[in-house]
Amino acid sequence: MTGKKFFYTSLILFVSALAVMALTVFIVDPFFHYRAPNPNLYYRLYDQRSQNDGITRHFSYDSIITGTSMAENFKASRFDEAMNTRSIKVCYSGATYKELNDNLKVSYESGHDIKYVFRTLDYSLLYRDKDALREDMGEYPYHLTDSNPFNDVKYLINRDVLINYTLPVIYHAIKGDASGYTNFDEYSYTDAENVYGKEYVLASVQGFDEAEEVISPTDEEISLLVDNMEQNVVSLARSHPETTFIYFFPPYSMAYWGSLRHEGTLDHMLEGKKKAIECMLECDNIHIYSFSTHTDITGNLDNYRDPGHYRASINDLIMDIMTQAEVSGEPVYDRICKENYIQYLDDEKELFHSYDYDSLLDE
Repeated sequence: MTGKKFFYTSLILFVSALAVMALTVFIVDPFFHYRAPNPNLYYRLYDQRSQNDGITRHFSYDSIITGTSMAENFKASRFDEAMNTRSIKVCYSGATYKELNDNLKVSYESGHDIKYVFRTLDYSLLYRDKDALREDMGEYPYHLTDSNPFNDVKYLINRDVLINYTLPVIYHAIKGDASGYTNFDEYSYTDAENVYGKEYVLASVQGFDEAEEVISPTDEEISLLVDNMEQNVVSLARSHPETTFIYFFPPYSMAYWGSLRHEGTLDHMLEGKKKAIECMLECDNIHIYSFSTHTDITGNLDNYRDPGHYRASINDLIMDIMTQAEVSGEPVYDRICKENYIQYLDDEKELFHSYDYDSLLDE
């Protein structure tokens, strides 16, 4: 074989191999980039950043459970039973408010009629730029979330996508395994992988002595927070009055609040929370819940694996409180509204400043 013929033969084989790879990924579509799951195949859901956009675009549902790792251990079936819905759970561990909101917008843009959005509001993400993304978690998958067909090559001709996502789907089909996909109770569920207890929580705590200097938010920080809330929380609710947005501040442990007091940033965070609540109270279809005063939960460090993350039984408990309140329409202390938010925040501030944090250190 001449050198020229060898070159063209190799080129044709290489291009053919790439074409077969691209076609295989396109047909199986493990990230649901082009269509809903093939009903004859089984798909494992386990990659939030890669699969959530496709789930939101192409699955059939009428409600969404979303948030950071604080929402991963919710059970969609529990929400559906209480609210008479068909929901998806699309969590983004460590995500900013923008990442969560961008995904929610996809739901409306793809033609879904949404009854409820059930979403966490992490304290640690309040004071962030409205356009901030977690690019420290790896390259952001713009090729999966934008409308540019040309950069789909990153999806279609991708060794990792072929070997770790596409071929396992084909393997299950060849074995004759049942079709379908991971249910939304199990998707992103991490409780079985975690260990809980005060020794894990306190390992990252520096102390509980009250700081000599107390830090308050600057005007620039408040402006940053307001912009974040407006763009990534409030504007979507304002644009979609037909949807009820159930937002909640998750029950971080008392060790978290004691650490903020030790650092002098407790009032800084509480002022931010107040401003965030005032932004949300502009929309009647935003229902706000907070669980920070439940010291039966937050004061028991055996409920936590670190100062913020709680066990799945707490997810069940707070979901039950919120869904029962939504269904009954009865006022509950945990729901914050225009009439009670000042009193609630005053009670919360008093609790956090007077709590016996040293008791958390007792055996």
